[in-house]
Amino acid sequence: MPINYDAIQKAGGIGKGAPISVVTEERRSTRRRLDERESLKVKVRSGGRCEIKSPERCERKAAHVHHMISGIGRRARGISALAQHKQHACIQCHALITSKKLRRQGSETPRWTDKYERVA
Repeated sequence: MPINYDAIQKAGGIGKGAPISVVTEERRSTRRRLDERESLKVKVRSGGRCEIKSPERCERKAAHVHHMISGIGRRARGISALAQHKQHACIQCHALITSKKLRRQGSETPRWTDKYERVA
């Protein structure tokens, strides 16, 4: 019985597949879209106001979406991209957090409802 190559081609073929650069760019694009979609949820949730609590909620206008789970190769990947692990922060609070002058209090896994304390 002869092999039906037309049927194989229609089913996706037996070729080498997409180049790695195409696959990598698709993966990055998918990750970026998820991060943007989740960041939009954070902005809606905050109502445009900073969500940082130290110990009370900041009154300033939010400008940045803070990834609470970050680091090389971690920011905007996996659970770091989800809205529950992000906060809408004003410029001042975000600077204090990233310069480690505010320390998060809460469980091991950061949540947007966590509070911060000043570091001496």
